[in-house]
Amino acid sequence: MTELPKITMRQKDILSLLYKHRFLNRIQIQALLGHKDAKNTNLWLKDLREKRYVEWIYSTHFAEKTKPAVYYLGINAIRRFRQVGVHEGYILKYYRESGRSRAFIDRCILLADACIAFRQANRTLTSDRKARKDDVWFYYETEADMAEDGYYEFLNDTEIHPNLCYTKHGYDEDWEEVVIASYTVEVFDPTVPRYSMRKRLKEYVKFLDGEEWQDEMKEDDPPIALFVCPTKADMIYCKRATRKLLEDAWDAEKIHMRFATTESAKTQGFRAKIWEEVELPKDD
Repeated sequence: MTELPKITMRQKDILSLLYKHRFLNRIQIQALLGHKDAKNTNLWLKDLREKRYVEWIYSTHFAEKTKPAVYYLGINAIRRFRQVGVHEGYILKYYRESGRSRAFIDRCILLADACIAFRQANRTLTSDRKARKDDVWFYYETEADMAEDGYYEFLNDTEIHPNLCYTKHGYDEDWEEVVIASYTVEVFDPTVPRYSMRKRLKEYVKFLDGEEWQDEMKEDDPPIALFVCPTKADMIYCKRATRKLLEDAWDAEKIHMRFATTESAKTQGFRAKIWEEVELPKDD
């Protein structure tokens, strides 16, 4: 077994975050750690780079220097995860991180921002204030979580492989915790052709029209499927294609598929009122 350089618990936390999210910038790492001191975060990352636990994407070009560096797992981190017995098939993906497209990296950054917003909402509820009936909190899993015996692991054996799954929780009238809604998230990269988008939408309609989610999750309804589209034109195309696909669904009324653009998701966040739902086809 290869003897790896020693690192601190905080640095191990950083590696776990990169395993979970694939690509993160320094600001996101600091937010996910819940750490206020940027200086310490930078020192931990610098040491991890020197020990080949992480690699970074950083431009010295004048126009790009204001952007935070983006980090991903290095060779020693991959060795460490293999030693501790993570999912062997999934960890192999990390050997190819240096060749990932900009679209893939941007998707990871976007999804991480959504997760940070969920965590910040949850953190607000841990304050000393009294609980309110309208309080909501979130649970989420990334693709890495789903591969590692996660709550949504069963989705690995379905046609859909969401980029992110999350649930919104709250209280009922008796102050019992309940699941308000469940969501799947699919982010379409700008390079994805429209026929591939339609194929994915068809797979989602088929899945949501079945009962597999309800059987596995013990919920009454399937999740709300959220789709992030590169452009407004792509979103219009996806909504039209979905409406056509719903015409052949067995129980279209239970299917909820909502769409937003990458720009609105990036600037306003997943919790904002950015999502447009497809109207069900009307009976003649």
